[in-house]
Amino acid sequence: MVTIQAVNRSNRAWCACGASVAVIALALFAAPAVAQDATNAPRSETTSQPAPASDQKTGLEDIIVTAERRPNDAQKTAASITVQNGDDLLARGKFTLRNILETVPNVSGGESEGATNEPTGSDSPASGITIRGVASNGGPAGVTLSGIPATALYVDDVYSGIGGNFDIDRVEVLRGPQGTLYGRSATAGLVAIHTRNPDLTRFGGDATAEYGSYDLLHVSGALNVPIVSDKLALRISGNRYQRDGVDVETGFGRSRVTEGRAKLLFQPNEDVSLLIGAAFQDKRLYNGGIAGVLTQPDHIEYQPFAVGSADTKYRQVWGELNWNLGGVRLTYLPSYRTWDQDAKVVVVGPGGGALNSLVRTPHDIFITHELRLRSDSGARIQWQTGLFYYSNDIRNSNRNIWQESKGLLFEADTARRTRDIGVFAEATIPLAKGLRLTGGLRYDKTIVRTQETYTSNLNVFCNTPLGFITGCTIAPPDSPSAGLPEALTSIAVSGDAGRRKFENVTYKARLEYDLSPTSLLYASVSTGFLPGDVQIGTGAGNQPVVYPYNSEQLTAFELGSKNRFFDRRLQINLGVFHYDYAGYQASILLDPANPGSAVLFNVPLRMTGVEAEALFQATPDDRLGLNFSYIGSRFHDLPAGFANAVAERKLWGFAPASATASYDHVFRFGGSTLDFRAEGIWRSAYDASSTSPALAAQGALPYVRQHAFFLGNLSLTWAAPNDRISVTGYVRNVTNERYKTYLNLQSMVPLQATGTQSDPRTFGGVMTVRF
Repeated sequence: MVTIQAVNRSNRAWCACGASVAVIALALFAAPAVAQDATNAPRSETTSQPAPASDQKTGLEDIIVTAERRPNDAQKTAASITVQNGDDLLARGKFTLRNILETVPNVSGGESEGATNEPTGSDSPASGITIRGVASNGGPAGVTLSGIPATALYVDDVYSGIGGNFDIDRVEVLRGPQGTLYGRSATAGLVAIHTRNPDLTRFGGDATAEYGSYDLLHVSGALNVPIVSDKLALRISGNRYQRDGVDVETGFGRSRVTEGRAKLLFQPNEDVSLLIGAAFQDKRLYNGGIAGVLTQPDHIEYQPFAVGSADTKYRQVWGELNWNLGGVRLTYLPSYRTWDQDAKVVVVGPGGGALNSLVRTPHDIFITHELRLRSDSGARIQWQTGLFYYSNDIRNSNRNIWQESKGLLFEADTARRTRDIGVFAEATIPLAKGLRLTGGLRYDKTIVRTQETYTSNLNVFCNTPLGFITGCTIAPPDSPSAGLPEALTSIAVSGDAGRRKFENVTYKARLEYDLSPTSLLYASVSTGFLPGDVQIGTGAGNQPVVYPYNSEQLTAFELGSKNRFFDRRLQINLGVFHYDYAGYQASILLDPANPGSAVLFNVPLRMTGVEAEALFQATPDDRLGLNFSYIGSRFHDLPAGFANAVAERKLWGFAPASATASYDHVFRFGGSTLDFRAEGIWRSAYDASSTSPALAAQGALPYVRQHAFFLGNLSLTWAAPNDRISVTGYVRNVTNERYKTYLNLQSMVPLQATGTQSDPRTFGGVMTVRF
């Protein structure tokens, strides 16, 4: 165990989105009333369905999911999928994305606070999620924004949408590439969060209050108002979350988040529905206060450090039109999102001195349009096709200076424009009784235009403990002369040199067979990709160098089985997969002591893994769960620069073996219940980060190694009759195990390593009132 020692927005874009909403509103009134089966009604296709009455007492419930863009029972969906129910998450006090995902097999992480460990904020929350060992990389060196995430995160079918941690209906997690339906950002998988839609028939709402360790104060609530019965309803929800840091009250880990969402649902008849939504999020993140310094491989000492902070603002509007055209269902989803960032965070620099990282993103606009057509759920041949358009325009500046001397390390001013258009189609065809073939194809064209000016200080190490590297004067950390005298050199990329075009075709082929009404066997091959870009980083002698990199290509093979036995009381799902990456994008520091030297490499990678999920409803009041996963990985045919910078030949940053166990028991007292839940999470040993061969030769590997660990969570929830009131008490990380969440090993002689840890044991209580 690690021991601790305390020591101006685009008006045209808004108008365009408003015009889209106006057009689909007009279409609603022009829509003819087409007869449809009740099972295909818009309001019933995306909600979780309970089990039949005969199964509710002793059998496991059925859950309807839409992760494959059509409603289906999760157990009859031929893919590795895990579903978390919003009511269950609320009862257990699980509100953050990290807590929501912690018991999903082969999934770790949560919402990203930045491309690196420093909480500068991120315009792509999914960049903090790892699925089957595949994590998102940081962006090009000098740019604090994340690159294209490997996991696609959708909130209410909006790509990288906001507000996915309150008023939740369900969370669907698909493991494995989803490139056919979701395109370039789903090579690792998909996390689809669905929040509650307005109810057309009932006035009501709920309010939740949580208090916990480290002055955690969390309140959220929702109000549902039918405006025109069965036709028009409004749902408004809000969330406020604040907590101090676990190792320092005012610094690293402290956060303040205020967010809200409004949804207006109009359903003039059973064939047409229009949902219009708006959301905002204001967040302040803190860092500093202390710096975690490794003095031994598993020993962190916290030293006083200046405090920094970052402010970010999201604004989002979107719409969703569903229209049954008689045998064909049309869905149109436009969205418009903006993000603003203003950060001054404190970073431990080369040799241990303090750096100020000044980050501004005054312009960051996302626009997406998606148009889909699909067959009705009862059609013999299930098919869907669609178009997807994505646009992002961003301007970002990042200036890193020594805190005492104000000497420059590097400065990057970047403007990037990304356009992507995708066309996709997929169909499932019955071949024989119980035997089906699914085929899918997608074409994407991505154009990236980058303009960047990058300035580096050739004397960055002068008057620091690492001055010997460049033959400069050696001085203690926080020297008032660090990085002085400045010797600045710049390089720029623009025009054709900064333009990249990528055309990619992805496919999916899947064969599935019903062994019995409750057993499914499937085999699939699917592909995914991430486009490339051009970047500038710091090369030899601190000279700026242009580094282009190519698309990442993945081919995945998977064999799986889903089963229920003993009158649906026992569920066992198994899967085996093999990944073949042609050019996995790996972010590497060419010089571990220089944060401006990070570049992306394309490295061939193979991965093979197994997953097992079991769920047993032992009695009407007892449920047990057990998950296990293992992944082996290996880089091969290494590029020269990568081989010289990385000692490891397997993927780092995740535990190759993991297991999760859970037990639920319900005590019944008349109409009220008391629900006890225990969770155990085990992770095997792994390397928390990569390290260079030179540092490994000096004994660095034990420092980057994270030993195996076990975490336990406990919760107890009392619910009044009809669930009008519920009260939960919880303990997280019962074993008080703190594992490495970030590690930056700059040098061994002298030893310069900083890191952070997971939260210690925490306590809390949650109360929810419904009306």
